[in-house]
Formats: sequence, structure tokens, C-alpha cells
Amino acid sequence: MIFLCSYKWIILAILILINFQNKFKKKIENNNDIVFINNIKKSNKKNNFFFNPIPSKINIIKNKINILIDPGHGGQDPGAIGHKGLKEKEVNLRIAIELEKLLNNNKFFHAILTRNNDSYLSLKNRKIFSNHQHVNLLISIHVDSSKAKYLSGISIWVVSNKRMCREINKFIKNNKNNVYFSKNIENILKNENDIYFKKTILDLQFNNFQNIEIELSKYIFKEFKKIVRINKLALNYASLGILSAINTPSILIETGFITNFEEEKKLRTLSYQKKIANTIYISLKNYFEHSH
Repeated sequence: MIFLCSYKWIILAILILINFQNKFKKKIENNNDIVFINNIKKSNKKNNFFFNPIPSKINIIKNKINILIDPGHGGQDPGAIGHKGLKEKEVNLRIAIELEKLLNNNKFFHAILTRNNDSYLSLKNRKIFSNHQHVNLLISIHVDSSKAKYLSGISIWVVSNKRMCREINKFIKNNKNNVYFSKNIENILKNENDIYFKKTILDLQFNNFQNIEIELSKYIFKEFKKIVRINKLALNYASLGILSAINTPSILIETGFITNFEEEKKLRTLSYQKKIANTIYISLKNYFEHSH
């Protein structure tokens, strides 16, 4: 999606995005502040979260790579269910919690969970939460399923170009959207009234995010090859709501097939859940160490 605009605008947009990319890659070494919002309010009802669309508290984290971890499904939404009764929501949460521990034990990372218990979060609330978090990366944890019981292995998903084009257009048309961007992007969007220029900026930012997702996926595939079968060493593109935040690079990892008897057996064990979490952690650590 490239919109017609003057050469001056295009050159300016490219320079801004190059600067943004360099700052992202050097985040480990620089002192720029990363803003994230603690805006989850727990209700009095068991296993429910309610979200405040206007952030109530903002914390400043310096010298951190902030990663939002989203354990898929939860509460009354069990996700896929294995032949022996294992529920996807349980596996997703356990892997996410283990990953959060590993990341937060590393001084370069700060991990945030969209849910930390068997809570139901609608896709809308997950997206609101994502939009209100100024993070470097979103990782959604899931488990795959299929009627073909022999299918096994992991896969990685990112948002499709068509879906992101829709999201950018929606954001441009709705001035009431509360989305947190990097300071450079935010200043441009606030001070620029030309919608074509804004679209060009956001499109170039999305291209940058895609490059990040592609490079990161290579590290993830490399590490998972050591512990599990991989059917396809390539990204999958889809119109997935959880990955459609326009302010954050986002990936979804299907960590195995719960409908495969052998994989369901492994996914049930804490030792294998920890192995998956550690594999993702090593992938993230290696990517950020080599990308600055």
C-alpha cells in the first residue's frame, strides 16, 4: 500500500523510519525511555479482567526491551482440546508464564502478560491492551489443532498486508483512537493534517515491522528445530486480530498440535512447556543481541 504523495514527503518519511529502525535495534545500548501502561483492573468476580481504555498509570522503564506476551484463549474459551482432554488455554498460559519468568530474569528485558490466570479476555480487550502498551514486540502463544491426527510441529504467523492496510485506514479515519507510538511517529501524526502523508508514514513503519518479524522468525525456527519437527520454514500470513496492532511488531507462535497424540502427551508436561518457553526466550535473546 503506497500512497501518492510528493517526493519531499516520501524522502522525509523514509528518513524518519530509518531513524526509528536504528533506535529500535540499538535499544539495548541506548537510554531512551520506553513507556508502557499498567491498565488492567481486576474485578471482584473470579477470573475476570476489565480494561480501562484510558491508561490510569504510566511507568517509565529504561534500557529495557519490553515484550507483551499474550496467552491465547482463557476462561470460558478453552481453545482447542486434545484427545485426552488437554485444553489449549492451559498450555498457552503455562508457557507464557514460564517465558515471562525467563525474560524478567534478564536485565535487558521486561515482560508483560495480557492474562496471568484462567481469565477470559475478548479479542477486543486484548487489542485495546496491546494498543495501550508501548512495547517493542508482541508474542501470542497458541497451540494448533487439526482433524488430521498425524499433523505435528510448530508454525509462526504474522498479520497479512491486506488486514494491516485496513487497520491503518481505520486509524486515520478515526481521530479518537488511543494508540501509543514511538515519540517520532507520534509527533508527526499529531502535527500533520494530510492523511496521505500519515498513511505513508504508517505504511513505512509497517514495512519496518515486517522486516523485524521476518528476521525474528528465522531465530525462532532455528531454535525450535532443535526440539521439534518443523513442516514449513516460512512465515504464514493471515488476518488475525491479535496481530493487527499498528504500533507494534507482532507474531503468533503455534507451539504444537494438541490433536496429535504424541504432541498432546508432551504439551501436558511442565518440563516440555518449560522447554518451549526456553526455546522462545533463547530466540529473542539471540535476535536482540545480533540486531543492534
